[in-house]
Amino acid sequence: MTLAVCVRCGNSKVGAFTPCTGCGLDPAAHGTERELQARSLLLTERYLPGGELEAIGRKIRKGEPVSYDAGLLAQITEDLRTQKLPIVSKSSPGCSVALWAVVGVLLVLAVGFLLMSRLRGP
Repeated sequence: MTLAVCVRCGNSKVGAFTPCTGCGLDPAAHGTERELQARSLLLTERYLPGGELEAIGRKIRKGEPVSYDAGLLAQITEDLRTQKLPIVSKSSPGCSVALWAVVGVLLVLAVGFLLMSRLRGP
């Protein structure tokens, strides 16, 4: 996961769309607030080196204003609107993978059972 900073309180967290344990802000819960999500993405190690990220976190915690690269913010916001970036989802992708794995195994077992019953005959 990516190291991130909460846009509201400046606490460090893992992942841009992870709820903040400090203030409770959950960018993923605000599905249509793309600018909030874009700012959350900008405050990650994906866009900023660790030292800069820590410095911005300190500024936010002190209540100082943070300036965002307007062009990059607009580009990320548009990418989120047109879904060029991964869709923000509350469900864990691991859960989906596990569910489909179980369904696949059950289907293989069902087909195997049908083939075995036909081979044995009446």
